[in-house]
Amino acid sequence: MFHPENENLIKRTVHGCVKSTSIISVSFLSVFCLFFISSKVLFAAPFSTETLAIFDSKLEIAADNIAEQVLGREKKVVIAVVDIFNYETQERDVKAELLEEQLSDLLFEKLPNQVVPYFEIVYLRLEWRSRFPEILHDPLTEDIAKLTNADWLLTGTYESIRGLLSVNLNLYELKSGDLLWQTVVGKQRIEENEQEEITPEEIATQEMEQTSSEPSTQKITQFHAPVLPSISRYPSFEQERSTQKKTELFSTPIPALPPPVEEEVQKIPHEMVLISEGEFLMGSDFGDEDELPDHLVFINSFYLDQHEVTNLDYSECLSCERGHGGFDTIDPQQPAVYVDWNNADAYCKTQNKRLPTEAEWEYAARAGSESEYSFGDNVSFLENYAWVETNTTDLGLWGARKVSSKIANQWGLFDLYGNVMEWVQNYYTQDYFISVRQPNNPKGPSLPLDENYPLRVVRGGAWGGLYGAGTPAGVRSAKRYAFTEWTRSFQIGFRCAMDVFKKIETN
Repeated sequence: MFHPENENLIKRTVHGCVKSTSIISVSFLSVFCLFFISSKVLFAAPFSTETLAIFDSKLEIAADNIAEQVLGREKKVVIAVVDIFNYETQERDVKAELLEEQLSDLLFEKLPNQVVPYFEIVYLRLEWRSRFPEILHDPLTEDIAKLTNADWLLTGTYESIRGLLSVNLNLYELKSGDLLWQTVVGKQRIEENEQEEITPEEIATQEMEQTSSEPSTQKITQFHAPVLPSISRYPSFEQERSTQKKTELFSTPIPALPPPVEEEVQKIPHEMVLISEGEFLMGSDFGDEDELPDHLVFINSFYLDQHEVTNLDYSECLSCERGHGGFDTIDPQQPAVYVDWNNADAYCKTQNKRLPTEAEWEYAARAGSESEYSFGDNVSFLENYAWVETNTTDLGLWGARKVSSKIANQWGLFDLYGNVMEWVQNYYTQDYFISVRQPNNPKGPSLPLDENYPLRVVRGGAWGGLYGAGTPAGVRSAKRYAFTEWTRSFQIGFRCAMDVFKKIETN
């Protein structure tokens, strides 16, 4: 699992005292050295030496507790520390890098043969980016962890609470996705209706921050989500916003309804919508590189789930598995998340359905339009149809919302934009639209580009989180994402499709 040549490479990089014959290597060494030195300064700047010393001692205790968890197992397990995100931005940054390194080093001292060294994680990130330059987003936490062959994953978030550092750590079993252990190191977050005593340590930290040239982070921690977020805390406010926006919809041009279906069908399957055959322009000449060029595609009639598969729906499949983690969904009417592609595919098959193709999904999302969204190009209408950043995270609401709680598109489909991204059938390649044209019912590439790293297409954007998935650009009809088949994420769910080829009876 651990490669000596990797260790030597990273050690040379960290110390930055070697020369490279490659211009690219020299550039990388310079950038990495600058980052490594500046990270120490940036991490310490907002916190006093005394405060950091207290935090370090607490982190040491947490590492001891994790070591006990590992040593208490009969079977030897290996841990990988991957991705300590900034809680506010949900991105990795300088402080996150330093925390990952510190945790890895602490655990490696206690469990030298059972912890993936930090340099190995750094190397794997570089290797991943070189192997998949067409993927615009950073590798997922699960992707990097699986490449290490680790059994357990230690991940989490950090933030500043009243000027004090706080790190939420979660230990997962990679195979099952089960949460094994969690703790908060440093300052504890309190509920909004509780009063909190300000300690002398906090007062000193706040005074230091006020005189520091660094901007304070206190004002941006107004909203926080628990590990398992509850349903919206502001339902009446959301309903009021939705009501106000609905009055604007009458001025929006409505695309044509789908033509009637010629197939003889007695009843439409429960909670599915009949999508009639037709042609549309797939892709976009004005979007990302992997959306080029737009091209005419013909789609046969098919059925598509009216909304994303819910937790209640998914619970009916006893053989289907899912993971759990931060921003999980627990309400029966919330979309099922932390479901990988294989389990999504298996669920649809148990319902005598299948995952929609990428072309079917975009055809349904466009609903007869050629604009960026089914309702046109006016972004101000987006909140009426979708859960995106502006009506979730910007208001302190974290996690996917209940399905069908926004307006359906012109073909009667809910949540194709936002809420959670959705798996589709296709393998992903960046240049598929350019290299292969399938004008009739395209199914996508027959094989993955890399069999050891099979990428599948994901569509629709999400409520928020990583990769700009909750932004207007991230939820466009033509927007494409790519994730490995084994990815289980709080951002990804799915819906099922069904062929129209015979009479169908439903009760």
